[in-house]
Amino acid sequence: MTKTGAEERIGAYRVVRVIHSGVTSVVMEVVDDSTHRRLAVKQLAGDRCDDASERRKFAFEARLGLELRHPSLIRVHEYVADREQPYFVMEYFPAPNLKLPLVRPNVYPMPTEHLHKIIRQAAAGLACMHDKGWVHRDVKPENILANRTGDVRVIDYTITMKVRSGLSRLFAGKVPRQGTGTYMAPEQIRCESPAPAADVYSFGATCYELACGRPPFRADSQQELLSKHVREKPIPLKSRDERVTPEFSDAVMRMLRKDPAERFASLHEFLTAFRKIRIYRNDPDPDADKG
Repeated sequence: MTKTGAEERIGAYRVVRVIHSGVTSVVMEVVDDSTHRRLAVKQLAGDRCDDASERRKFAFEARLGLELRHPSLIRVHEYVADREQPYFVMEYFPAPNLKLPLVRPNVYPMPTEHLHKIIRQAAAGLACMHDKGWVHRDVKPENILANRTGDVRVIDYTITMKVRSGLSRLFAGKVPRQGTGTYMAPEQIRCESPAPAADVYSFGATCYELACGRPPFRADSQQELLSKHVREKPIPLKSRDERVTPEFSDAVMRMLRKDPAERFASLHEFLTAFRKIRIYRNDPDPDADKG
């Protein structure tokens, strides 16, 4: 980032504000003065730029964002491998992530009137990733942005991995245990090869929380939490919240089955079933909110 007078700039872009400052990166709203277009820039944190591993992971996320093209996936337009501080330019999608309505409902009310649309769009974006051979591996409410009309962007490809096949699946060995404990699939906890079924489970845990306000499992320690994902059957969603329809509860509980073979075979299969299902008993016909 450079400073020109009172202005801060990144390359050709004028910085408007910092959206999020994390441990490894900073996300900013910027303007391209030549087109007056608002965009977002994600820049590797200054204290991480000398770490070759961090630079590789950052470049991977940017290049995957350039590759993936779907209306519900955050779009990357440009990657700049700057020697001092690399960054990439994304679409600007001004919307909160879906964890905020869960932790601060008085400030960010859950958009229940658009929840069907939100779940459809997020599932479609993830299905697109799977079709192209990628597993997100960190599906959770924090990584889904949703605006006031229910349009969605799935974000954060930091730990996304390619699906292994053939000999690579047999001999590549275990993968690192990465993800967010509240949403991790049993096979992900066991460090097995990445597969779309793990995202199906994590998406099920996400839908569970969005519908009733709490995740399928809670625990006093990370070890206990992961053990519950591996061994314990969650309480049915319809028992957590009597407003939830049996059909939606059954669909979510199917995604949360321990054996990947017992879940929906894909998020496409889930979507086929979900398009006809109400989330809550007093919801309108889901066909009335296509998007």
